[in-house]
Parts: sequence; structure tokens; C-alpha cells
Amino acid sequence: MRGCRIFLLLTLAMGSSMAGSGLATVSSGDLSFFIDTAVFRLAGTDTLALEVYESIPVGQLAQDGGLVSFQTDAVLLSASGDTLAVRQWISETEWIEGRSVVNSTVMVVEPGEQTLSVTVTDLSNGRRGASARNLAVEAPSAMSEMEVANIVMPAVEDSHNPLRKGNLVIFPAADSRFDLPGESMAYIYSEVYGMGGESLRRQSRLTDASGGLLFARPWDVLDIPEGAEAVGLLDSLSLAGARVSGLHYLEVALVASGDTLLERKPIMIMNEAGSSAGPVVQAGGGGAADYLDELPLLLTPSEKSIYDGLSDTAAREAFYGRYWASRPEARADFEARCREAGSFSTVFREGWQTDRGRVYIKFGRPDDVERMPLQVGTAPFETWSYEQGGRTFVFVDTDGTGNYVQVYSTVPGEVSYSNWERMLSPIGVGSSGDM
Repeated sequence: MRGCRIFLLLTLAMGSSMAGSGLATVSSGDLSFFIDTAVFRLAGTDTLALEVYESIPVGQLAQDGGLVSFQTDAVLLSASGDTLAVRQWISETEWIEGRSVVNSTVMVVEPGEQTLSVTVTDLSNGRRGASARNLAVEAPSAMSEMEVANIVMPAVEDSHNPLRKGNLVIFPAADSRFDLPGESMAYIYSEVYGMGGESLRRQSRLTDASGGLLFARPWDVLDIPEGAEAVGLLDSLSLAGARVSGLHYLEVALVASGDTLLERKPIMIMNEAGSSAGPVVQAGGGGAADYLDELPLLLTPSEKSIYDGLSDTAAREAFYGRYWASRPEARADFEARCREAGSFSTVFREGWQTDRGRVYIKFGRPDDVERMPLQVGTAPFETWSYEQGGRTFVFVDTDGTGNYVQVYSTVPGEVSYSNWERMLSPIGVGSSGDM
């Protein structure tokens, strides 16, 4: 339904703010499940599509030979009670305690007040659960609603998985819940419409229930390609700053054509540590142990040989302290770069382990970043330029997983391929399935 998307960029919008769909709806009855929704616009049309996300824990279902099967009935009703759309499907999967099955379906909707009624029936014993979700559907002018996910995977090239967005399969957090420390990253997918040729500034944030800032990315700039009718955007946002269980918000601040917009989406974060510590903001400091993995990025070969030979954390912390003893200002700058490099985290790697994160830590924030999103025949890529020394780097998302690899640089000793321009062609990869 929507093929064009950019990885590692957050929800963008302009014009008046649309109210988010809120927390997931919880069912009542014999079966427990969760429902969440998001409204998109079909590219090049005024037709609205309501995506319905369902998450049901498998452990509560009756087994039959190690398998479970259940039926989902989704009915969209008008404010007067008329049936507007119906979807019905049967799911069969392996019974695994603690596992949840995530499903998605799409319904064409019109603006206005509507009710989504969903029923899930265990086909082995007839046990049933039901939910009703009130919707205030608005036609998105420049931005869709936000789909929040806890897992993103590469998609099989010919896959028709309803959870697929471009080359990725996005498993929505249909229960609006994230359990720390295991689910420490949230992924946010949205679409922007009719913004071709626009230059936008955005910042994504995590706040507590009262609006206190817990984590914020640096402000970034996105140039939407000329003529783009619809562009899909996906970002990852660290939840590690949430020290207390309870309601939190994902926020996006956008500045476009002189207008400023703030979008919010509520989520529930459950922290096993249960700490009552105050907010941890991105600009905060940290101890030496927080940056031991990143330090080798700056070391000379001889220094790295010594560092790698140290047998325990205490010895490496002592080396770290001695290394920075005579340059405390440089240490503060290095540690700030390490924190900011977290913005390049992907589904598979921490920020400092990615090529962009490594370059950011070694050389700092580039003076200019040119981004080119996914287009026909061209994979997403970025060109970083540094005025000092005339340094240039090119990073390409060759396989659609969001892992931008370095393919070109003017810096001696850095990875640089003679055929790097041919590496801009996208490659379909991956597979997906139930959670």
C-alpha cells in the first residue's frame, strides 16, 4: 500500500495537530487482547485507511496438538450504529507460553466519529473476548497518525505480510506497553504527504507523564525530495531514561515553513528495577564504565593493543582515566558524542557500533548532512561533509534494515570503495513472521 519510506527518521507533520489515538484498548470477557489503531492516507488519493493492530497472548488459548487457533471479527460502526466495514480472519500458531501474536488489518474510513468493535474467539473451546474503541477520525493533511512498534525486521522480497512497510516488517506495540530493560527501544512509523521539496527540522523526545524530559535527540534536518507525494518515516527512540514505571509520552517537535508542531503518543513503560530516580536527560554525564567500548575508536594501534590486553573492567577504567587526565574538556566532548551517537542505533546494533556512529564519535558532528531517501532504483543514503580537512563520508542503507554502511570517504585509511555509486541500488532481503 505504501512503498516509499526513510529509516531512522521520526514522524513529521505540519499544519494543525491531530489528536493521537491514545493508549491501546483492552478487551473484556474470557480472553484478553489489545487493540490499537492509526489512520493513514493512500498515496495520491484522498482515501483514508484505518490500520487496526491486534496483540493477543497465546498462553491463554487452548492447545490442540501444540497449536492454537482463534478467530478475529472486526466491525467498524458509524455514530448511528450502521456497519461501515467488516474484517474477519482466522489465526493458527504454535502454543508458546509468554508469546503474543500480532495481527493487522486495514479498513477504508471516512472522517467523523466511529466505533471499532473487535471480538476474538478461541476456536477450540468457544471462549471469547471483546473490545470497543471509539475513534475520532480526521483526514491527515500533511501527516499520518503514529504507529508505535517494539520490533522491526527485514521483509521477504515478495512478502504480502500486512505488517510490511517498504522493505521492513513492523510489529506494532498493540498493547502500548514496553518492559525494561528488555524492550529499551521504541520504533515510530508515520507518513508525510504533499511535502515534496520541503526542508524540515525535527526533534524526537521521551517524556514522563508530567512532561518532564527524559531523552531527546539533537535537532536534525530532513529534505523531502521534489515531487514526493507520500514518504514513510521510521525512527528508533531509546526508552532507557525511564526509571519509573507508568505512563510516558513519545513526542515529535517539527519546524517547517516557520510553523512549529508538537505531536504526542502515550505509552506505558514498566521498569523491572522500579527505581524512583529522577529524569535522565541525554545531555547528562556518565562514568568511565559507560564509554569503555567506545574508547578504542580513538586509540592509536599501539594504545589499542595495550587496552585490548587489559583483563578486567577495573583495569580499563584506570586506563580510561589516565588517557583523559590531561584533557578533561576533550573527554567531555567525547562522552557527549558517545551519547549522541545513540541516535544512530538500529534494530540490530547500538549507535557506536554503526558506521555513522563510529564516524560521529571520531570526527564529531558533520558541518553538513545531505540525505536522500528511498527512491526508485536508489537506496537511502547520506553524505556527511566536514569543513576541516575537507572530509567527506557517504553511508548507504543497502538492504533496507536501517544499517547505513560507509561506502566512500576522502579520509586516508577509511573505508572507501571505487564502485560506491553502484552500491546505491537497493537490495531486497530478510524474512518475518509472528512475534
